[in-house]
Amino acid sequence: MAPREKILIVDDLPENIDVMVEVLQSTYDLMVATDGPTALERARGVTPPDLILLDVMMPGMDGYEVCRRLKADPGTRDIPIIFVTALDDPEKEAKGLELGAVDYTTKPISPPVVAARVRAHLQLIQARQVLLQQNDILEQRVNRRTAQVVQAQADRVQGLHNFANAMAHQIRNPIMTLGGMSRLLLKKVSPNSPLCDYAQAVRENSLRLEHLVGVISEYVSLTVGERQIVAVGTLVDNAVNVARDIADVLGKRLDCSVMVADGELEVDAELAVVAITEVLRNAIEFCEDEAVTVKIVGGLGVCANSMTASEQFYAPESRYGLRITDAGPGISEEHLTFVTDPFFTTKASGVGLGLTRVKRLMHEEFGGELCVESPPNMGASITLHFVLYSTSD
Repeated sequence: MAPREKILIVDDLPENIDVMVEVLQSTYDLMVATDGPTALERARGVTPPDLILLDVMMPGMDGYEVCRRLKADPGTRDIPIIFVTALDDPEKEAKGLELGAVDYTTKPISPPVVAARVRAHLQLIQARQVLLQQNDILEQRVNRRTAQVVQAQADRVQGLHNFANAMAHQIRNPIMTLGGMSRLLLKKVSPNSPLCDYAQAVRENSLRLEHLVGVISEYVSLTVGERQIVAVGTLVDNAVNVARDIADVLGKRLDCSVMVADGELEVDAELAVVAITEVLRNAIEFCEDEAVTVKIVGGLGVCANSMTASEQFYAPESRYGLRITDAGPGISEEHLTFVTDPFFTTKASGVGLGLTRVKRLMHEEFGGELCVESPPNMGASITLHFVLYSTSD
């Protein structure tokens, strides 16, 4: 048999308490108090009540003060309080509700009404407890499932990493053999012999294949490490410095205009720099001029118009948009859809994994988005939507 709920009746007049006891004693265990201090003591006891019927007009500490103190105490704040009073004043009723009471009834009481209100609020407590228990169970299931998904993802990444390493080992050995044999042929045959051209072609393609294997291996094993809280400006400055070195190697000059608002991201700083650098590298390599002009702007909610449908579920202010725009030839409309696909490239010597790496980092590792645009005669514009770091999380 389930234990009976406990009701605390508080009233300074014994005859009022007697009426309440008569109404409720057959269904509930009852406690009584005739003043505020006693009510507080019993509410804070070893077995606190499930509900309190509280008179307002009491000498000394009135019902409002008793309610205020109960709601300020973590041990009693969740006990529902129903005010019982002879006052018939909407302002007084509103005051009681503002203090945290759940209901209000007037004297002289109607026994059926009081019994119904007590039962209704006790049922609400039971429903809330069931809901909390179900939420706890659901949260535990979600946490277990999340842990399983995270572990499965980690296992998948490790499996791909192992596969990439094994593939690289198995392919590099014959490639190195081909490269070595082609070098020997180049040394032994006459420069005018057709064999020289064949050997040179074998050597160049073996080197290209070895480079491709390395790039694929690096892409497959690309995994975020420890995350840090980093200022966006720091990430951009580091990426621009790396990109300038790339431009120097290619005999070009990078002219970069940077206007980024303050903001912090929780990311693997090294890989975040890699993502930004890859976008800058793309602009450098496709620019046909010696001077490569790039504009970088960023801020909270910046570039929200380029957010994908899935991204628009979130408030733009929770995303830090970083848009990198170049003054190059742009991307043709027919190619725009495919530029982030693996191995898609329009460069003669390109592998086609640069923007693919950026997309993977943004989507899978940083929880953000990558958007590629190329308005006619305006170059290419690539936007990285990062999840903004918030101290309230």
